[in-house]
Amino acid sequence: MTREGKVAHDLSRALDRHRERIAARHRVRTADSLVRMVDELGFCFAFTSETAYPVPGAFDHLDTRSEGRKWDWMWGWKDELAEGKRLYYGKLLVRKPTFVSMKMLPVFYATFGRAGDPDDHLDDVRAGRLSEIARRVIEFLAQNGETQTKRMRAALGITSQEGKAQYAKAIEELQRLMYVARVRAVGEGREDYNYTYDLFVRRYPETVGAAERMSSSEAMIALLSRLLDLSGGVSERQIARLFDWSEDRVGHAIRYLEGRKTIARADGLVVLAKLG
Repeated sequence: MTREGKVAHDLSRALDRHRERIAARHRVRTADSLVRMVDELGFCFAFTSETAYPVPGAFDHLDTRSEGRKWDWMWGWKDELAEGKRLYYGKLLVRKPTFVSMKMLPVFYATFGRAGDPDDHLDDVRAGRLSEIARRVIEFLAQNGETQTKRMRAALGITSQEGKAQYAKAIEELQRLMYVARVRAVGEGREDYNYTYDLFVRRYPETVGAAERMSSSEAMIALLSRLLDLSGGVSERQIARLFDWSEDRVGHAIRYLEGRKTIARADGLVVLAKLG
C-alpha cells in the first residue's frame, strides 16, 4: 500500500470509529428519549440516514426489531413532538425530513440573515429563490393565519395536478428557507391526512428573537462545527448540498475553523483536527 493509500485507509477507519461512537450513544424507545437524542445531536435526519451524507438518522436508532413498531412510533412522534415544540420537524437537510433541537433552531434561522420582517420574502422572490406560488402562500398565511393544505390550495385556486405539484414544491422551498413551518397533522387515513402550516416567524417567535443575537456568518460556523462533531469529516460538496450554501459561504466557514485549528484538510475532506 502506498503512503497515500495508507493515509486514506487510516482516515477512513478513524471516521468510521468516530461515527460508531456517536451512534452507540442513542437507543430510542420513547418520545422522551427521541427528544434527548435530538437535543444531544442538534440535528439529524428524521428517518433513515442518507448514504451520501454522514449525518445520523433518527429512525436508525429506534430500539426494536419490529419494522412495524418503528413506523408506528416515528409516525406519531414526529407530529406530536413538533406540535408541542419539543423539537422541530421539517424539510431542511438536503430538503429531506429533518429533526432539529429547539436550542439549535435559531442557529439554522440565523444563517439566512433575516430580521423576520413581513416583506423579507420579497428579496428571495426577486432573486428567483421563491416561486410565484410560494409568494402567494406566504401572503395568504400572513393574512389568514394557520391553515391546512387542502383549504389553502382551494383558497388559492389550485386544483389541477400540475398546480398541486407546484404547490408541494413551493411548500418545500418555504420550509427549506424557513418562511413557513408545519404546525400539526390533521385528518385520518391516507386520503385525509395532511398538515397545517403557518408563517415561521409566527409559529416560532422565540426562535426568531434568539436568532437576532448572531450573524449569519456566526450561525454558519456553528452549524459546520456541529456537523463535523457528528460526522468527523465531510467534503466541501457535502457541506454545500446539506445546507444549500454557496461555495463562497462554505469556504468562509471552513477558513474560520481552520484558523482556530479545530479542523484540518485530509484526503479531500474537511475533518476534525484530532482525526486529521
